[in-house]
Amino acid sequence: MTTKITLPKEFDIFDPSIFPDRDLKGLIIHILDLGIGAGIRRRFEAAGADITPENFMVLAMLVKNEGAHQSQLARLIHKNRHNMTRIITAIEQKGYVERRSDGGDKRRLLVFLTDQGRAVLEKYAPIVAAFSAEVFNGIPEEDLQTMQQTHLRILSNLGFEF
Repeated sequence: MTTKITLPKEFDIFDPSIFPDRDLKGLIIHILDLGIGAGIRRRFEAAGADITPENFMVLAMLVKNEGAHQSQLARLIHKNRHNMTRIITAIEQKGYVERRSDGGDKRRLLVFLTDQGRAVLEKYAPIVAAFSAEVFNGIPEEDLQTMQQTHLRILSNLGFEF
């Protein structure tokens, strides 16, 4: 049995010449991104966290990419070089990461998690997990796997590499 999903009434505000045949897939994905980011941010704030979802993502990425160059991290989470520098500077000032010079090239800075950064991940990972469970509640695992595969294909079509 297939469930027909209808768009909320407020989506009728969009001009059909811009969104032909109510083709709002990109807009819906964008709204989901904004909603998920805002939801995690609110939960972090309620818990007294002094990090953002972006900060958390970089810290989490460093678990398996310890000692990565800033530009490598930027590619992994799809941020531009300037935004990545801003994020790393912010979490470095909080003591969650440290940058070390690459021995061969003093201009290349490698990023490492500190013990304090690992503690932050351990403390706030349950918040992310609980929020994820809430967001995806009631969606069958098969649908979630299909959604993930579809999103990865869309990202690949946009030129992202994983």
